[in-house]
Amino acid sequence: MDSHAHIALSNEFVIYLSLAMAVATFLIRFSVIGMAGRFNMSERFKKTLRFVPVTVLPAIIAVEILGKGSNFAFNLENPKVLAAIVCTIVSLRFGLIWVVISGLVSLVIFQNYLEPITQFLTHFMA
Repeated sequence: MDSHAHIALSNEFVIYLSLAMAVATFLIRFSVIGMAGRFNMSERFKKTLRFVPVTVLPAIIAVEILGKGSNFAFNLENPKVLAAIVCTIVSLRFGLIWVVISGLVSLVIFQNYLEPITQFLTHFMA
C-alpha cells in the first residue's frame, strides 16, 4: 500500500509557485547585497568568505556524482565517476565550454555503452 499522498498540481499553481519562489530568492539576495555597504567586515572575514563557493560547489558535485546512502558508488563502474574523470583531464588543457561538452558527451556514452563494453571485455578476458 502506498502511504504517500499524491497531489495533482495545476499548471496555474506551478506557475504561481515558481513566480513566488523567484520573488523570494530575489528579495533575499537583494537584501544581502543592499546591506553589504552598511556594516564593516574585517579583512579576515572577507578573505574567509572568498572560500565559501570553492568549498560548497565541490560538496554539491560530489554528492551528485557519487550518490548517497545505499546508492553511494565510488568505482569505475559508475558512469558519473568516469565522466568526472574525463572532465578533470579535459580541464587541465582546455576551457570551461570544452569541459562541459566533454562531460555531457562522456556521460551519455558511459551511461549507454559502459555495460556492453564491460561485458565484452569480461567475456574476452575469460
